[in-house]
Amino acid sequence: MNFDYFYNRQSEMYNFIRLPMVLMEDEIFESISIEAKVLYSYMLNRMGLSYKNGWIDEDEKVFIYYTIESIKEQFNCASEKANKLIAELDIKSGIGLIEKKRQGLGKPNRIYVKDFMSIFNNKELKNQEVRKTKFQKFDNRNSRDLNIESQDFRKSEGNYNNINNNELRKNDFSKGQKPYGIYKNIFLTDEEYKDLTNELGSRINEYIDRLSSYMKANNREYQDHKATIINWYLNDQSKNINDNTTRKMNYDIGESL
Repeated sequence: MNFDYFYNRQSEMYNFIRLPMVLMEDEIFESISIEAKVLYSYMLNRMGLSYKNGWIDEDEKVFIYYTIESIKEQFNCASEKANKLIAELDIKSGIGLIEKKRQGLGKPNRIYVKDFMSIFNNKELKNQEVRKTKFQKFDNRNSRDLNIESQDFRKSEGNYNNINNNELRKNDFSKGQKPYGIYKNIFLTDEEYKDLTNELGSRINEYIDRLSSYMKANNREYQDHKATIINWYLNDQSKNINDNTTRKMNYDIGESL
């Protein structure tokens, strides 16, 4: 088959699902099949739409609707396979990334999609308690020994947990900020996320993930994540305009020759 290339803005024409790398790389999720991970990614993709539709329960938990028929259609499989994929993710029979709630009266089940990163946040809190107990137990040790203990326990912390104490102190959750991005280190209020969606459209998650990865890789922090993302976006737009102008000038010069 001879597939064509993407040209310029054509690269923004299609919707994509995002499969978090942690699901593929961390041993915690190695028991889940690839297809179940893809299904979970589909469910994550529906969370934003559910929020916009107001599908939020009395405890402010967002839920989705995802019928067996929809899974059969998207995965081109029979009911048995669709139910197996759900079972792999379900809290009762599988890893616990989703939780189903029956509504009765012929209504479809509500599906609560769990935050795959929360387990690493819980692990961080647990590690903090272990370190605290360890330090209290050996309170009579000299400072050198205490430093060694601290370093040993820091090595055991999860690779994907990036919401550390400093970040928690620097981000005021009382103002309604929520973590976003691959490494959950981008903090935005609902209003800020809405503004970014209006500005960036379908590319909002791309820019959030870019900033998240950049901050993680370079150990950088920014005071205002919304402003940083908009600044990156405007710089990219300006660069594209300049590139297009340069190409046009070169073309005109070539014609005149």
